[in-house]
Amino acid sequence: MEDYKLFKIVSVLRDGKAIGITSAYDAAKYILENWPQDESGPKLTTAKAILLKCLAGECSAAVARVAFVEAAKEARIFLETQSRPAATGRPQHWHRAKARIAKR
Repeated sequence: MEDYKLFKIVSVLRDGKAIGITSAYDAAKYILENWPQDESGPKLTTAKAILLKCLAGECSAAVARVAFVEAAKEARIFLETQSRPAATGRPQHWHRAKARIAKR
């Protein structure tokens, strides 16, 4: 199996829908097949070069992710994702009232 150089998900817009990109391979494929034609700039050129280096094993997936995010911001297709709160291992109780004990 190939090493796709996984990284933390990046969300971008395509045809009004959010698309999740989770690896350098997915990012490179997205740029080649789905990138907006009228949105090419210096950050896209840099991202292409860095993604190729990452897939060749010459740089980390984290560096490739940053380059892809910057290119997506430049093209105005980047979607800021909200992080979830840290898991505590306990189920969340939404507005559950505490039991009251009647005093006699």
